[in-house]
Amino acid sequence: MYVKYGYYSNTFKGTLIPKENFQRAEQEAETYIRYLTYLNGDIFADEAHTDPIIADAVCAAAETYYTATMEQQQGGNVKSENKDGMNVSFVVARKDGETVDEYVKRAMYQVIRIRLLPTGWLSRRAKVSV
Repeated sequence: MYVKYGYYSNTFKGTLIPKENFQRAEQEAETYIRYLTYLNGDIFADEAHTDPIIADAVCAAAETYYTATMEQQQGGNVKSENKDGMNVSFVVARKDGETVDEYVKRAMYQVIRIRLLPTGWLSRRAKVSV
């Protein structure tokens, strides 16, 4: 794990993810960030020196992952329902036809992008060494 719960709660000031759920959310965030940045090397190679920009991106993505998966578990995907004259409708961030996995990745990308784009880690140009 690149980010520990202590960093998440004390430095990032995160409060959404309970300690017992943090490891799973952090791993999902790391996996997705690694996927987005693989062309530029291993973003998590230097675990001895945690980069605050990268750590904040992991924390933000972990929060997004946790929040999105909790929404789905609590029935957040119901858009409208009509039973015997009673209407139920939920406002959801998912687009029509978008799968849960697609929604989670899109939401995570949004919070990762604003943090890592200026660093060059999200560049799609493969680095060529001569």
